[in-house]
Amino acid sequence: MAETRTDKKGTAAQKHKPKGLTSKEAASLLKKYGPNQITEKKKNYYAVFLKKLYGPVPILLWIVILLSYIMHHMADFFIILILLIFNAFVSFFEEYRADNTLADLRKRLASYSRVMRDGKWIRVEACLIVCGDVIRLRAGDIIPADCRIIECEGFYADESSLTGESIPKEKSVNDTVYSSTIARSGEATCVVLSTGMDTKYGQTAKLISSKEPPSKLEKVVTSIVKYLVAADIVAILAMFTYGTYFLHLSVYVTIPFLLIMFIASVPVALSAAFTVSMALGSNRLAKRSILVTKLSAIESAATMNILCFDKTGTLTQNKIKVKEIVSYAGGKEEVIRYAAEASRRDDSDPIDDAVLDYSEVLHLKFGRQQSFIPFDSSRKYTSALIMPGGYEVRKGSVDVLIDVCKPGVLLSARMRNQTRRFASKGFRTIAVVAKLKGKWRAIGLIALYDPPRPDAAKLIGELRDLGVSIRMLTGDNIAVAQDIASELGIGGRIVDLSKPGSRSLESISRDVLKADGFASVYPEDKYTIVKALQSKGFTVGMTGDGVNDAPALKRAEVGIAVSTATDVAKGAADMVLTSDGIEVLVDIIKESRKIFERMANYAILKVTRVFQIVGFVLIAFIILAQIPITALLLILLLFTNDIVNISISTDHSIYSRRPDTWNVKSLVYASASIGVPLMLETLVLIPLLVYYLHIPIASFQTAVFLMFNVSQNMAIFAIRERKHFWNSRPSTPLLITTSLGMFAGFLIAYYGIFVQKLSPLGIGIVFLLSLATLFFNDQIKIKTFRLFGIG
Repeated sequence: MAETRTDKKGTAAQKHKPKGLTSKEAASLLKKYGPNQITEKKKNYYAVFLKKLYGPVPILLWIVILLSYIMHHMADFFIILILLIFNAFVSFFEEYRADNTLADLRKRLASYSRVMRDGKWIRVEACLIVCGDVIRLRAGDIIPADCRIIECEGFYADESSLTGESIPKEKSVNDTVYSSTIARSGEATCVVLSTGMDTKYGQTAKLISSKEPPSKLEKVVTSIVKYLVAADIVAILAMFTYGTYFLHLSVYVTIPFLLIMFIASVPVALSAAFTVSMALGSNRLAKRSILVTKLSAIESAATMNILCFDKTGTLTQNKIKVKEIVSYAGGKEEVIRYAAEASRRDDSDPIDDAVLDYSEVLHLKFGRQQSFIPFDSSRKYTSALIMPGGYEVRKGSVDVLIDVCKPGVLLSARMRNQTRRFASKGFRTIAVVAKLKGKWRAIGLIALYDPPRPDAAKLIGELRDLGVSIRMLTGDNIAVAQDIASELGIGGRIVDLSKPGSRSLESISRDVLKADGFASVYPEDKYTIVKALQSKGFTVGMTGDGVNDAPALKRAEVGIAVSTATDVAKGAADMVLTSDGIEVLVDIIKESRKIFERMANYAILKVTRVFQIVGFVLIAFIILAQIPITALLLILLLFTNDIVNISISTDHSIYSRRPDTWNVKSLVYASASIGVPLMLETLVLIPLLVYYLHIPIASFQTAVFLMFNVSQNMAIFAIRERKHFWNSRPSTPLLITTSLGMFAGFLIAYYGIFVQKLSPLGIGIVFLLSLATLFFNDQIKIKTFRLFGIG
């Protein structure tokens, strides 16, 4: 079937029309052969749900269910079974919602291609391309399908994703270019041969299965769990030894309970909770024009302490204007005319657009381009062959074009001096040269100006207030870079990479800490700068837009593709901006730090609960010589609290004024500072209820369950706020779920649902004790959080 389909599609391509397909033809082919996309292996959500019933924790619960059945504890059997299935549904729903959030964001990052339809060039989503379409490729595009070149100018394709060869290949007319490879330079017009899974990349993708290494966040979760499992195992072994050899309890009694205590005290849902929190956070970021492509980048953005960014489009308005013109042959209008002939509107190049806009104001007429070579960072100029006359024009780097036209010592000196004068005003200069009657001539210079954004200086100050160091990177010369840096208050320590030997890793590593920015930066220098900063221990953010920025974006912990970025840059980045300006970068940091605070709060709450439950159960077991809470109540507590705690991801968090960092030891110690007092306060129930009120052990177990439930829900209010808990209001969902969680606990205790009833007096004692612990532990929290650097 695959061969037949490819043959048919190939025939369609061979019969393509010079003006491409009509919309009707394209729609028919799309319906017949399907969209141009690589079919990903769809997640089997039935299998995902079943996994919720046979993972490590559910297996332990199944053992308890089986033991309950063997021991004829049928009430426990049915209740635990129902709770297990209910929890599986809740966990599945949260994962399904997180997946859908990411899928929606990816749809918003759909790539577009320039396609000839109905005789005119239009932009369409790459997935809508069909065989027989005529498309135009240029530097920075990810090639959307397997194509045959029908026209090209200096076109090179990077096929390393297919062949592993890093050197781009030069392509000519009738050569084939392949889907998912990269257009490195030049441009080409092509006819589409095959799409989707029928492309060479699609066939290869069927054979590839890769797994990413663990993220930093996964390592943090693993580290936290290791601490708690170690402490839990010690407590469980102590209880098992004491219960079996001193109290002579049956293993049928102790083992199910100890299994449940292990489940209740290990934060197995920590990773899932972090994922949900980041997925919800990515939705918030999307509303601020920031599309997240990798959830782990949110955590990295919260810890980011240095940010490198392009001057153009971030600090400046990316609206280049012609500021001044210097003519060396025929007047200023001649300079603009020749420059306009070496420009093309189709490429959306900002310099080309500035020149053409200025020529329109002057109402100039110019020749027809017979051929055109767009700007390339290695060549540093555009070039066009103009008819009638058959002369060649170029515009671009002053130094490069001086070497081309060799205007003589005096004129060369004048051109370089004028370029320096323009640079001292913050202008960028391009030269215009023409090959007239077989000889290159210098036509003139054009000064271009991209004004700073009005709010840039203020926002740079705000980034610094957030503890983020700034590095400005620009391809402009040192004079322009210093002028912009001075105007925006970035600093005057600008390193000039045009000096011999300054681009090496060793040289940049020496300068990178003291520099405020780098001038004369090539795209490949950005990768070196990021690498040098990382070697100094920084978490680095990097903005970029071009195809050559992709390595630096991928290398940085937080790669940010700006709104005008090429498809390659967007594919390499962790976040993609959909609007211009530095204020979006501030939003990334603030929102990411809020998400980090929610994740830290969740982790602290879970660890605090472990200290309270494990410590109390162990000590009470030794004091009372009886198990102080049943396995059923621990399971009920586990599930109800997990459902409540997930609402922390909706809370109104306050972002940190400094970059966040995961210090697992400090987090565990800070949690212990709250959990141990909670455990000691829970032990007060023993003299109050057992020795003073003489309530039976079954009622005492209910009181313990209620104390755990209420005190832990109240602890959320203390933990979420770094100052006193009343200093900020929780989110409405968090307030509602915690209130409902406590109310459910009171109902269970008062009416004896699944448990022995507890008297109103006992319920009142538990509530007042929990309330007292909230105020008491709030004081402890402030001092210990400050001591361990939390918040």
